[in-house]
Order: sequence, then structure tokens, then C-alpha cells
Amino acid sequence: MSKRANSVDEKKDRLIEIKAMLNGFCKKYLNEELEGYAIKLCDELSRKRKINILRGQKEIWAASIIYVIARLNFLFDRDNEKCITTDIISDFFNANKSTIGSKATQIEKICNLTIGAEGYCSKEITDSFSFYQTPEGFIIPKSMIGDREIIIESVEGEEADKIEEFVENQRNMEVQKIREKKERRAEINREIAENKKKKNDDNQIDLFGDL
Repeated sequence: MSKRANSVDEKKDRLIEIKAMLNGFCKKYLNEELEGYAIKLCDELSRKRKINILRGQKEIWAASIIYVIARLNFLFDRDNEKCITTDIISDFFNANKSTIGSKATQIEKICNLTIGAEGYCSKEITDSFSFYQTPEGFIIPKSMIGDREIIIESVEGEEADKIEEFVENQRNMEVQKIREKKERRAEINREIAENKKKKNDDNQIDLFGDL
């Protein structure tokens, strides 16, 4: 058997192993829709020449794929119904968080994935980050169109650059909103902790006052 044949068989075996891990994680923490995105990304990686899934630990590959899908679908946001954390991913796959994050960033770059990437995000997210220009020159998100029929003009050159800039600004605003939510939650948690500590201190003062 040729080396190429061996390589193909090894890749098939590696894919089976990684997909089994993805299935196990998604069954425990996510759902079939999100698993479908993860499996699709796994298949996409297997076709990339710039990256070789035979290199490195299969646990890292599986964890990194989940990390990418989580990031694209805002699963790290605690307000998300399917919220997960980097610790959950790291513990499940017994993999280093730093290594997972670095590999996930590499995957996103090679596959040219950003928030709203079609086929890797829910329709709601994809529509929110897909923009069109109407014949009147208005730039609107796909989510605003709904079921209404609308004629969309293709744009090029300077107009295309403006749309790209607008889309990037929208993405940054979404990321900023998530960051602000996290900061607000942290502030609330600090206030709760301080109030709890103050209450405990007051109770101790009352206790000693009765002596």
C-alpha cells in the first residue's frame, strides 16, 4: 500500500475519532444543530492543505472546533441558553485552555470564519450580520427584510468598502455589548459579595454586643 493510501486511511480514522468526541460533547452540553456546525467545520478542516489534522492531539482539534463554534454563536455569553465556558471545554477534552484558544484562532483564520459565517451560525445570527443595499441606497441587515421580497443591487469598489466597514462596525458593537454585559454582571456580583460581607460583619457586631 502506498504512503498516500496510508495517509488517506489515517485521516479517515482521525476524522472518525474527532467527530466521536464532538458528538460526545454536544450531546452533553449543546444540541444537534450546533453539533452539525462542528461536524461541518471538522470536514472543512480535513480538506485544507494549509493545515493537517493528523498533526497534534485529536483532543486539541476537537476542543478547538467546539471553541470556534462557541465563539461564532456567542455561547460564551451567559445570557445564551446553551452557554458554556472555556473551563467546560478544557475539562471535557482534558486540554490546555491556552492551546485550545490558539488553535481555534488558527482555524478561524485558515477557514476565513467571522461572526455570522453562514453554515456555522444560527440563521438568526447570520441574518444579523448579513447586509444588503436596496435600490434606494439603504444598507440594511438581512434580519430586517424578513419574508418580504426586495430587489438587491450588487455593489463594488468604494460602495463595497463602505459596506464592509459598516459590517465590521456592527460586529464590534455586538462584541462591545457582550463585554459590557459581562462587566455589569461582574459589578453586580461584587456588590452582592460586598453586601453579604457587610451583613455578616454586622451580625458579628450584634453577637458581640449581646455579651
